Amino acid sequence: MINETIAVVLGYLLGSIPSAYIIGRLVGKIDLREEADGRISASAVHKRLGVVPFVLVVIMDVGEGVLAVLIARMLTESLIVVMIAGFAAVVGHNWSVFLKFKGGLGATTIWGVLVCLAWWQFLAVAAVVFIQFLITRKSGLSTAILIIALSIVLLVQYLFQNAPLILAIYPLILILLMVLKQFQISRAVPAKS
Repeated sequence: MINETIAVVLGYLLGSIPSAYIIGRLVGKIDLREEADGRISASAVHKRLGVVPFVLVVIMDVGEGVLAVLIARMLTESLIVVMIAGFAAVVGHNWSVFLKFKGGLGATTIWGVLVCLAWWQFLAVAAVVFIQFLITRKSGLSTAILIIALSIVLLVQYLFQNAPLILAIYPLILILLMVLKQFQISRAVPAKS
């Protein structure tokens, strides 16, 4: 039980590392908490600082999800605990203990978690969704499509190859964290009249 607890706590702490905030402070001398909607995200870094800082944040955020899952796998053989550690990483990204429980939507951290749990399925779906992103330029829509398509692929694997059903449901659980965070942000930002 100790290893499982450590895996989940480390997942949360890794996810809580505020990559966008750090890059914003180091590169642009800005505090993203004071910008626009106050979301600390890769897209906020892209809007304010450009492509290179954006790519750094994406790599760091994806890395948080990947590390949370890899460390959990080293500490336990339980798929459920590994998935909870990944979930904790996304919670940490969205509600970072280091930023008084503020954060981003968690999309890039979700990508890191999912690429570690279902890498070839994730990459196959991501290749198709990337084309959609190039056309629409809507990252939120792309992430939603990726999650739904990945869940469908994993559900087909469950039906025909006896893969764990929880793995097909897991991406949908993770996207609920994004929806919850978006709801929280929309409630916090006053409506323009």
